[in-house]
Amino acid sequence: MMNKSGIGFIGCGKMAQAIINGIATSKMKSKFKISAFDVDQATLTAACVRFKIKKETSNEAALNNCRIIIIAVKPQSLAAVLEPLKAAVKPGHLFISIVAGASVEKIQSLLGSKCPVVRVMPNTPALVGQGAAGYAFSSEVNADDKKISQDILSTFCKVMVNVPESEINKVTALSGSGPAYVFYFAEAMLEAASRLGFDLKDAKSLIAQTFKGSAELLEKSEDSPAVLRQNVTSKGGTTEKALNVMDSAGLKESFIKAVISAKERADELGK
Repeated sequence: MMNKSGIGFIGCGKMAQAIINGIATSKMKSKFKISAFDVDQATLTAACVRFKIKKETSNEAALNNCRIIIIAVKPQSLAAVLEPLKAAVKPGHLFISIVAGASVEKIQSLLGSKCPVVRVMPNTPALVGQGAAGYAFSSEVNADDKKISQDILSTFCKVMVNVPESEINKVTALSGSGPAYVFYFAEAMLEAASRLGFDLKDAKSLIAQTFKGSAELLEKSEDSPAVLRQNVTSKGGTTEKALNVMDSAGLKESFIKAVISAKERADELGK
């Protein structure tokens, strides 16, 4: 029998576990019973033991037992996972999808029902409770389920932006893939530290705090990123020298093209 306070996870990878951890360590813990299923039994068992949640025997069991279903599988697995569940979808089910590129229309088509769907694009800082996410509601999501969805997102995201579904792939390119861009620059900075003969443990600490502090300054300052950059850049100084090298390599334009290409790939995945 469907548990109206049940949240079932279809897929139990890292992002799903970040969401489970967020719920399990929040005030919502007492309101919901969490369960999960994953074809990787080792991953599933480890997550169920770690978070003290129920281990489902199948995706269909998760659907039968829980009203709220969080879909957290790889895009290429979506059809194989959802199509067999058509007969198990009941009125009252709420589906929250974190599958990149998977439109509401596609999810509803695979489930064979105009069921309420919340499409979410979180990012990996959710693993430490610092996620950012864009989310969109299908027209079938009622006011109560909108509130429940937002409450769930708030357990692992610091910033949540409600957008039209047409904007979700743009969110994917900006913040969904965004941590990889940050880590890419951090990786390069660490490699530079290595070539300079600097202690890598100290360098990592300095780099991490530089990103963290810069992000907080960007968030709290009324100045644009361009002005904040200019504030660091003295005429003829070290920062100007470094930025000139980046500009001569066309780094900024390449980065812009990279973000746009990520959005285009999200569009392709949706097809």
